[in-house]
Order: sequence, then C-alpha cells, then structure tokens
Amino acid sequence: MLTPIAKRAAELMDAVQTGPIRNAWHWLDYNFDPKTPGFRTVGVPTVIALATGDAVMPGFAAEQLKRLESFGGVDRNQGHYQQILAWYAEVLVVAHLAAQEWPASVRFEMEPVAGGAKANPEVVIRLDGVGALGVEVKAADLSAHVKHRSSNSWQLTARSGVSPKSLGESVTLPRDNPVKDFLVSADKKFAGIRATDPDSRSVLVIVWDDFVNEPLSALVSPTSGLFTPNSFHRVDGRVVEFPNVDAVLLVRHQHQVVGGLAGRPLVDDRAHVLDYGRLGGFPPQSLVTNPAGHLVPTEFLSALHAVPVEELNAAAEYNPGEIVMWVDTADGTED
Repeated sequence: MLTPIAKRAAELMDAVQTGPIRNAWHWLDYNFDPKTPGFRTVGVPTVIALATGDAVMPGFAAEQLKRLESFGGVDRNQGHYQQILAWYAEVLVVAHLAAQEWPASVRFEMEPVAGGAKANPEVVIRLDGVGALGVEVKAADLSAHVKHRSSNSWQLTARSGVSPKSLGESVTLPRDNPVKDFLVSADKKFAGIRATDPDSRSVLVIVWDDFVNEPLSALVSPTSGLFTPNSFHRVDGRVVEFPNVDAVLLVRHQHQVVGGLAGRPLVDDRAHVLDYGRLGGFPPQSLVTNPAGHLVPTEFLSALHAVPVEELNAAAEYNPGEIVMWVDTADGTED
C-alpha cells in the first residue's frame, strides 16, 4: 500500500504528464519523460519533494506545480531557465525541512503575511517549546558570472583598494550586489513576523554554486562585507544593517541542479537534484551569523544542517578573500 506521500507524488506525476511541462515547450520535458534518465534524478524526486511539502502545508504542491508549469511556453527562454533554478533552490530547502523529524510538535505556515508586511518569506516553522523560525530562500543568477569566472585570469571577490583596471581587461568583478539585494528583501519580509512575534528568529538561505567564497566574501570581507563596519551598502554615509535577518545559510547546490537538468552525473554523493545532503556530509551548509541579529535556536540550526563558518575556515573556500588569480594547470584544470 502506498504511503500518503507516495500516493500524492503519483497524483502529481500524472498531472505533470498531462500538463504543459510535457505538452508544450518546457525546459523540463526531458526530465519528466519516463523514458529518460532525467526522470529518475529530476522528475520523480521533484514530485516526491512537492508531496512532502504538501504533507505539512496543504496546497503547497498544487501552488508550486502551477508555478513550475508557468516557466515554459517559449523555446529555450533563458529567463524561464533561471526561474526554474530558483524554484528548485526553494523546493530543495522547504522539502528538506518538511521531512525532518522534529523534537516536538511542529507547524508549518506557507508564505505567511504578518504585521502589515506586503511581502512574505517562503515558510515559518513554529516548534513547540522553541519558537518560530522564518525561512527565505534565494538563488542568484550566475549565468554570466560563471562564463566570466571560467574565462578571466583575475577575479575580485570583494570591493577593496585593488582597482580592476590595474589588473587589465580580464577581470571578474564581485557578485555581491545580489547578496545585498537578498538581504534587503529578506529584512523587509521578516519585519512583519518580527513585529507580531518579537521572539521569532529568521534565516536567509542563499543557494549558490560551488564557489561559496563569493557570497561569503560579500558578507564578511573585512574591506566591504555587508555584515561588517566597512559594508559597501550605505545610506547617507551610514552602514545599513539588517536587524530582521538573524543569519545567512550558504548552500552549495546550484551546480547540482544545472548538471541534473542537463542529464549529467551529480557530484558529492547526491542521489538526485533535490538531495539536500546528510548532516555532517560534504559540502557543509555554512552559517554566517549577523552581528545585528539574534542567535537562532540549535533545534532549527540542526534541521538546516548548519555549520558555523568559523568552524570551516581551515578550508580555502570558507575564507573571505578579495582577489583570485586563475592559472591553467598541466592537467587543464584551473586553480
């Protein structure tokens, strides 16, 4: 006998097969075709993730499937492709949290609106005896940045005294503005929840690719980091703080979705594109605490598999930097 989640997943798959993903132009047609390998690594995990979210937030699956179906209809539209990547980032995190074995009774609220806010985070989780956690998920458009990173000799990961012109024309500039925009947006979304529940906590999850030193530098680089006194984001000369965002979780997963949608093998022992990874596995989900925020309860951090970035600084990718020089090695790779 099918479990309720398996039954709901089967219903969702039937809906996909008769809907616009399979019957009009859509990037995911291949991935939801039962005859292709992508069906096992993308299609099936997708409906299972939606059903898992639906089990704790009725209506989640229908709403998310409707959104996913809307990212199609135009042949190879790059805007739709980026929306799909962002959609998978959101579902990755929400479905993972929905599947957790929580230590007490838990309630999920889908896109709650509170305190007169005009925008809302993905989910608020209320855990008995612990409190409430708002979670917002963002994924930067890295398409042009990846091309620059792979072709330019120099890369600036933070704003500093180094002038791009001094390095010549082949320079990749910091990708820090999206991180700033994500913080501005999340701070506004969490403000309403904080106004009605001052003891609530919040985490902004940023899903990046393997080059996690880039968003990390945007946050904590001593020369310009958004969580430092030298932040590049200022209004009337004063550093802008984000008091409603308690922490940022950096998740290295965009490249997994890109590879999975293209039918390439996944890396780091991921079984499918919505495999969040296991607690203590590689790569870790790195947590950057906001000095202007509050501490997030351990129960929520454990569910997110969050590891404080201070515990990871032995690895180069978890150290904020300012400049990288890419050099071709003998085997054709780059360092």
